Amino acid sequence: MTWKSTKKKIVALGGDGIGPEVVDATCSILERAGFALDIVKPLNGDLAVNQGKEAFPDETKKLCDQADAVIFGAAQTASLPILFYLRWIYDNYLLIRPIKFYEGLGSCLKDPSGIDFVIFRELSEGLYPGQEGDLSLLVERLPDFRGKTGNAFADYGKGKFAVRIVSERGVKRLASYACQYTLQRKKQGYPGKLTCVTKSNILTESDGLFQGLVEEEVNRFPEITYEHYYVDDAARRLLRYAREFDVMVTSNLFGDILSDEAAELVGGLGLAGSAAIGGKVPLFEPTHGSAPKYAGKNVINPTATILSAKLMLEHLGMREEAIALEKAVAAIFKEGKTLTYDLGGKATTTEFADAVLKKIK
Repeated sequence: MTWKSTKKKIVALGGDGIGPEVVDATCSILERAGFALDIVKPLNGDLAVNQGKEAFPDETKKLCDQADAVIFGAAQTASLPILFYLRWIYDNYLLIRPIKFYEGLGSCLKDPSGIDFVIFRELSEGLYPGQEGDLSLLVERLPDFRGKTGNAFADYGKGKFAVRIVSERGVKRLASYACQYTLQRKKQGYPGKLTCVTKSNILTESDGLFQGLVEEEVNRFPEITYEHYYVDDAARRLLRYAREFDVMVTSNLFGDILSDEAAELVGGLGLAGSAAIGGKVPLFEPTHGSAPKYAGKNVINPTATILSAKLMLEHLGMREEAIALEKAVAAIFKEGKTLTYDLGGKATTTEFADAVLKKIK
């Protein structure tokens, strides 16, 4: 098939552990399928460190700065600076985690059919960036502060603190994108429902602001159905009523936890892709770890990276290519003949990628 999209420049970074293998497998599909992508694979991660260089060399960083998108594999210790740069320095404030069941896969549920929703996680603030320090600093700077318990910071003795930031700017831009995305899904036949998840009954200031700003934005779109759940209730509902969700929007740490829980409903983290967007250069990466004990064995399931690439194609306006790639993956799952060990098969990473390529039409 001839693809009509304008060529885009992609930087592919393997990172650490199994990262290079899943990224190489994915790139081989994209390149051999003839998609209009100029993919460069500069030195980075474990491979760079093994050569006595930094995990994120300056020349690699410059290539990322000039790219239309970056595909990243996995980060252990070496590649954490890469991840920090691509997420926070680029200000990619929104993480998209699709949760979709494909026929032929396993699940912890008796009947996972029909599960198809998206979690929007705020990525730039909250607790997750790890803004921490020694408790003595709070004692020094805020000696008179009293929380709901009535305790002063000095009352806790020695310890550490973490700062959770919820800003108007951060929530408003997240809510705006989430509402627009929900409307787009409704046009495609989805329910058009936005679910906000907070702990605003306890975190009345920070999550109260989050919930209020989301609802303020939703009120601008009468076509959207809206609901709100506290995070503990949302976690329960994910297990029992997963089919009822369409688009979920929540803060950084809550989104990190809920999206991993939700991934288990449709086959696990080995199948979970993601898109970090909104900033200078969008980032697309699997959500699994670097699994160093499996590195170099050609046994890892590359699906999460492949589905991350599908999100990349969509984001770059290459809709036909994205549909073809996802249909190919779905066909492999349905047939069940070329599955990796984690899915009960014996196929290698490269054999799985080759099978996906053959299904692209």
